[in-house]
Amino acid sequence: MKGRVSLRCFSFAICGLAAAAFIACGDDESGGSGGDGGSGASGGTGSLSTSATTGAGSTTATTGAGSTTATTGTGSPPEDGPLIDDMEDGNNVIAEAGGRVGYWYVFNDETEGGQQVPAAENRFAMTHLDPARGESTTAACSRGSGFEGWGAGFGFDLNVLSSGEKTAYDASGYTGIKFWAKVGPTSARTAKVMISDQSTAPEGGVCTTTGCNDNWAKPLALTEQWKEFTIPFAALAQEGWGDPSATYAIDASQLYSIQLQFNTVPEFDLCIDDITFY
Repeated sequence: MKGRVSLRCFSFAICGLAAAAFIACGDDESGGSGGDGGSGASGGTGSLSTSATTGAGSTTATTGAGSTTATTGTGSPPEDGPLIDDMEDGNNVIAEAGGRVGYWYVFNDETEGGQQVPAAENRFAMTHLDPARGESTTAACSRGSGFEGWGAGFGFDLNVLSSGEKTAYDASGYTGIKFWAKVGPTSARTAKVMISDQSTAPEGGVCTTTGCNDNWAKPLALTEQWKEFTIPFAALAQEGWGDPSATYAIDASQLYSIQLQFNTVPEFDLCIDDITFY
């Protein structure tokens, strides 16, 4: 299947430094402004909420252009697309397949006193799930509080050179992405998934300095139970505060990053697992 995409996120200069550091190390629904990788906020310490409750049934939420399908329950990763990362190796590197080379990181608005785990200055560490989600025992998780600017989140770039430079990845052969997600009991329940492309990422050379990072986004309605989200590229849209894309739709042939972000909320605690293209 082929499809187009649309999503969004914010970016800091430290993102490129974070990506280079990772290489050296080796390992419902509302919107808001975002961040793009590895901002230098001070991070707090503590354990992530990892209790996973499975459920049955399904719900479908539709907003904007296209639909997002969310299915609750346990199960294996989607089988109709290439794996981006199943997190089972426990490191901060996405699956190096199909020309993809990327690294997980957190980012936030650097509010004084804000806390995020993992900390932005540290290498991203995966979280052991207890209980497991079916056969999956590890997920990418982040929790935090106290961010009062535009919020905080975590994600990864799709194609990072050995120099730390971010370059575009061609995902035009796919329709969108799939992943499983859940939040902890005290977490906000509304987040967004964001994807940057050549028009919205600073590295693309298209947007202006102040108009970049209005990435292609889709709101998510999260629960304490694991739920699978299917996000078509066609369902993504810019929020409208930055430079508009000349194509009015995400360019799936020129993708840079995939991220999840909470806006200014009292507390967030999110885990995602088994992310794939489809």
